[in-house]
Amino acid sequence: MTGISLALKPRQVFGNKNKLIRAQGLTPVHIFGHGLKSLALQADTLELESTINRAGSSHLVNIKLDTDKKTRKVFIREIQRNPIKGYLEHVDFYQINLKEKVTAEIPIHFSGESSLLKEKGHKLIAPFTHLTVEALPDDLPPEIHIDLSQFDTLEKDLYIKDIILPGGAKILNEADLLVAKVSEVHLKVETTVAVNPAEESVEKPVAHIEEKESTEKE
Repeated sequence: MTGISLALKPRQVFGNKNKLIRAQGLTPVHIFGHGLKSLALQADTLELESTINRAGSSHLVNIKLDTDKKTRKVFIREIQRNPIKGYLEHVDFYQINLKEKVTAEIPIHFSGESSLLKEKGHKLIAPFTHLTVEALPDDLPPEIHIDLSQFDTLEKDLYIKDIILPGGAKILNEADLLVAKVSEVHLKVETTVAVNPAEESVEKPVAHIEEKESTEKE
């Protein structure tokens, strides 16, 4: 899977002084990982926002530092924003080992058209928006594609066990869980029964007896 590139530079300020670089259009970031010393860096805020929008939590990001020629493969691990104004305060990246499998939440993308969904009275049942996938970093799919054209009858159900991912990627969710199907829409018609106002004003004998019994017990 092709990653998204982002250029970072070493950061010389820390703590409360980070507000100084934020005022310059920069955001403090960290890179950490297994067996890796944490790196304090900074990124152009606009470029970082674009990277976050494109990569999410499941796409690899190629980090390039101006201090070395090495490209670091990372995932976005944590994003901190100002709770009131919403601007970026800090971002953590996790550097991965390309030879070790990773787990990520991969979004489901529906494409194509279902003949049933073109008809009135039918709807798509899709309980999941993401599935948990395990694979080597370069084999993680950016999306899980599901073609809606296969749903041409109400008997067609798609389960997790029916989805085959390329490159040895494996879905970790339970195999028998439903991913998608087309179902009929059943409209519930509510009927109202007209009540004669005269009937509403008449006390029911049972209610009168219960009140009497309650009074005697008191």
